[in-house]
Amino acid sequence: MAPSLRILMIVLAVFLVHMGEVTLYAVAYWLGGQVFGIGSFGGVPTNAPLDYFYFSVVSFTSLGIGEVFPHSHLRFLTGVEALNGLLLIAWSASFLFVAMNRLWEWQSFSVPEAGETPDRAD
Repeated sequence: MAPSLRILMIVLAVFLVHMGEVTLYAVAYWLGGQVFGIGSFGGVPTNAPLDYFYFSVVSFTSLGIGEVFPHSHLRFLTGVEALNGLLLIAWSASFLFVAMNRLWEWQSFSVPEAGETPDRAD
Protein backbone atom coordinates (compact mmCIF):
# COMPACT_ATOMS: atom_id res chain seq x y z
CA MET A 1 0.00 0.00 0.00
CA ALA A 2 1.30 3.46 -0.88
CA PRO A 3 2.50 5.59 2.05
CA SER A 4 0.09 8.41 1.20
CA LEU A 5 -2.83 5.97 1.30
CA ARG A 6 -1.64 4.56 4.63
CA ILE A 7 -1.44 8.08 6.09
CA LEU A 8 -4.93 8.81 4.78
CA MET A 9 -6.23 5.64 6.44
CA ILE A 10 -4.61 6.65 9.74
CA VAL A 11 -6.13 10.14 9.57
CA LEU A 12 -9.55 8.65 8.80
CA ALA A 13 -9.24 6.17 11.67
CA VAL A 14 -8.21 8.89 14.14
CA PHE A 15 -11.11 11.08 12.98
CA LEU A 16 -13.60 8.24 13.45
CA VAL A 17 -12.23 7.49 16.91
CA HIS A 18 -12.67 11.15 17.88
CA MET A 19 -16.23 11.11 16.55
CA GLY A 20 -16.86 8.02 18.68
CA GLU A 21 -15.51 9.80 21.76
CA VAL A 22 -17.71 12.82 21.06
CA THR A 23 -20.71 10.51 20.65
CA LEU A 24 -20.00 8.85 24.01
CA TYR A 25 -19.98 12.24 25.71
CA ALA A 26 -23.20 13.24 23.92
CA VAL A 27 -24.87 10.08 25.24
CA ALA A 28 -23.51 10.88 28.71
CA TYR A 29 -25.02 14.38 28.52
CA TRP A 30 -28.38 12.94 27.49
CA LEU A 31 -28.26 10.32 30.25
CA GLY A 32 -27.18 12.87 32.84
CA GLY A 33 -29.87 15.35 31.93
CA GLN A 34 -32.81 13.17 30.91
CA VAL A 35 -32.37 9.91 32.80
CA PHE A 36 -30.40 10.67 35.97
CA GLY A 37 -31.45 14.30 36.33
CA ILE A 38 -28.04 15.55 37.49
CA GLY A 39 -28.26 18.74 35.45
CA SER A 40 -29.78 20.50 32.48
CA PHE A 41 -28.87 22.86 29.67
CA GLY A 42 -29.63 26.53 29.30
CA GLY A 43 -29.57 28.78 26.27
CA VAL A 44 -30.73 27.29 23.00
CA PRO A 45 -33.07 24.33 23.73
CA THR A 46 -31.41 20.90 23.57
CA ASN A 47 -34.09 18.39 22.70
CA ALA A 48 -32.82 16.42 19.72
CA PRO A 49 -29.89 13.98 19.72
CA LEU A 50 -27.96 16.27 17.37
CA ASP A 51 -28.23 19.07 19.94
CA TYR A 52 -26.34 16.94 22.47
CA PHE A 53 -23.86 15.92 19.78
CA TYR A 54 -23.31 19.56 18.79
CA PHE A 55 -22.68 20.59 22.40
CA SER A 56 -20.30 17.66 22.79
CA VAL A 57 -18.31 18.63 19.68
CA VAL A 58 -18.07 22.24 20.88
CA SER A 59 -16.87 21.07 24.30
CA PHE A 60 -14.50 18.35 23.02
CA THR A 61 -12.69 20.80 20.76
CA SER A 62 -12.62 23.43 23.54
CA LEU A 63 -14.36 25.83 21.18
CA GLY A 64 -17.02 26.71 23.74
CA ILE A 65 -19.32 28.90 21.66
CA GLY A 66 -21.67 29.45 24.61
CA GLU A 67 -25.10 29.32 23.00
CA VAL A 68 -25.78 26.13 24.99
CA PHE A 69 -24.44 25.86 28.53
CA PRO A 70 -24.77 23.22 31.24
CA HIS A 71 -26.23 23.63 34.72
CA SER A 72 -25.47 21.77 37.92
CA HIS A 73 -23.31 18.63 37.74
CA LEU A 74 -23.21 18.53 33.94
CA ARG A 75 -20.74 21.43 34.19
CA PHE A 76 -18.18 19.04 35.65
CA LEU A 77 -18.68 16.58 32.77
CA THR A 78 -18.19 19.45 30.31
CA GLY A 79 -14.88 20.37 31.92
CA VAL A 80 -13.71 16.78 31.84
CA GLU A 81 -14.67 16.51 28.17
CA ALA A 82 -12.78 19.69 27.28
CA LEU A 83 -9.63 18.47 29.04
CA ASN A 84 -9.98 15.00 27.52
CA GLY A 85 -10.50 16.46 24.05
CA LEU A 86 -7.49 18.73 24.38
CA LEU A 87 -5.25 15.83 25.42
CA LEU A 88 -6.56 13.41 22.80
CA ILE A 89 -6.38 15.90 19.93
CA ALA A 90 -2.81 16.80 20.87
CA TRP A 91 -1.91 13.12 21.17
CA SER A 92 -3.47 12.42 17.78
CA ALA A 93 -1.45 15.20 16.17
CA SER A 94 1.81 13.86 17.61
CA PHE A 95 0.86 10.30 16.64
CA LEU A 96 0.18 11.44 13.08
CA PHE A 97 3.53 13.26 13.02
CA VAL A 98 5.37 10.10 14.10
CA ALA A 99 3.44 7.98 11.58
CA MET A 100 4.28 10.38 8.76
CA ASN A 101 7.96 10.36 9.69
CA ARG A 102 8.00 6.57 9.57
CA LEU A 103 5.86 6.03 6.47
CA TRP A 104 6.55 9.03 4.27
CA GLU A 105 9.71 9.18 2.21
CA TRP A 106 11.05 12.68 2.71
CA GLN A 107 13.18 14.24 0.00
CA SER A 108 16.34 16.02 1.04
CA PHE A 109 16.49 19.62 -0.12
CA SER A 110 20.22 20.08 0.44
CA VAL A 111 22.39 19.93 -2.61
CA PRO A 112 25.57 17.88 -2.18
CA GLU A 113 28.80 19.70 -2.85
CA ALA A 114 30.97 18.61 -5.74
CA GLY A 115 32.41 15.17 -5.12
CA GLU A 116 29.99 14.27 -2.27
CA THR A 117 27.55 11.45 -2.51
CA PRO A 118 24.08 11.66 -0.97
CA ASP A 119 23.41 9.77 2.28
CA ARG A 120 20.58 7.70 0.76
CA ALA A 121 20.41 3.98 0.41
CA ASP A 122 18.93 3.40 -3.06
